[in-house]
Amino acid sequence: MSFGTRLKEARSRAVQKAAELVQKYKTRDPFAMADALGVAVRYRDDFKTLKGMYTVIARNRFIFINANNEEWLNRVVCAHELGHDQLHRDFAKNAPMEEVALYDPSSVREYEANLFAAELLLPDDEMLAYIAKGMSGEQIAALTETDPNLVALKVKCLMAAGYTLNAQVYENRFLK
Repeated sequence: MSFGTRLKEARSRAVQKAAELVQKYKTRDPFAMADALGVAVRYRDDFKTLKGMYTVIARNRFIFINANNEEWLNRVVCAHELGHDQLHRDFAKNAPMEEVALYDPSSVREYEANLFAAELLLPDDEMLAYIAKGMSGEQIAALTETDPNLVALKVKCLMAAGYTLNAQVYENRFLK
């Protein structure tokens, strides 16, 4: 299977899973969703550059977040790590899902977790309304308290769903 095909399948899987959870739990708040799913969120003040990580310890699921992150970034990191919980839990049982390079396009797991986060945090109707007003990715990110790179990925998802939009450029390693 080609890398492009794997990415297309990853996008479909991540978008579908996020949509199912939003419908089931009636929230887009990654912290509330983690709680509802039984994933413990813990803050760590000993992380130097690591923004967050997901792991499973003795069948208990954890999201660890750098206590020094800005609040808006914690939401993005929690949503991303929740993506790992929902899509890559079996992989995490063997080793923690440490983020070496979030938005690394060569990693299908990271791409999938990023798409999950974009889908969870950025509703279609809200995004389309901002785009219709002519807002830039930076403006949308500021209004939604996310990141322009996450907005760019959401635009990519909307384009894959059939919307005619201008592709956005994003930095592959913005959370590193």
